[in-house]
Amino acid sequence: MKKQTVVYLCSTLAVLAVVVVANYVCYHTAVQQFSKQQEQMQTELTGMVEQKVAKQVENRIEEMQEELPAAAQEDKVTIDTVYQIENYDVTRDQTTTEYETIPEELIGSDREETENYFKKYMNNLPVEEFLDGLQSAGVTGFSSERVIVRKVYDSSKVTYRYYVIAIDGEVVVYYGDQKTVYEYTGILTDTLSEEEQTALKNGIEVKDEDALFGLLENYSS
Repeated sequence: MKKQTVVYLCSTLAVLAVVVVANYVCYHTAVQQFSKQQEQMQTELTGMVEQKVAKQVENRIEEMQEELPAAAQEDKVTIDTVYQIENYDVTRDQTTTEYETIPEELIGSDREETENYFKKYMNNLPVEEFLDGLQSAGVTGFSSERVIVRKVYDSSKVTYRYYVIAIDGEVVVYYGDQKTVYEYTGILTDTLSEEEQTALKNGIEVKDEDALFGLLENYSS
């Protein structure tokens, strides 16, 4: 009887051991499968997020490329741009506003190119602007709809309006900018005194028209 009991207990323990081992193996296998599934899901989720982000970036780039031409157009001068000039007279402390046709050279220019245009303009002034005493010109407002330019005039800075000099043996009158010819007088320098010839060789600054006519009349007499 005791022997049968021992056999029964051993059999029961063996069955329990098998069950425990089987449960452990199943648990361990399940844990491994779960880990693999979790890793797979994480990989798939990461891929989906990366694809979505990449798509969003691609769409934004396309939108920006579509917007660029319009934005660039807004920053360019066109034939329809209003050209507004604010003229400030220092001697009178007065500002007047004029509207003119946009200069052809400015069509298609952005702000930097427009500012450079006026820098060159100041370095090579039209004689009328020189005689009016233009001291500065610059852009104070810029858009495709309107360009505002401020010009500052000070006639007191124009100390002489004419410049008389001898060129190839002839008395020639320039405007005060010393670049624009006012008159070829036809007066030959060899008909003048040595002192007058020396003065003409160096150039003579003449304040105004009355002084100019007086000087030329003296040379002609």
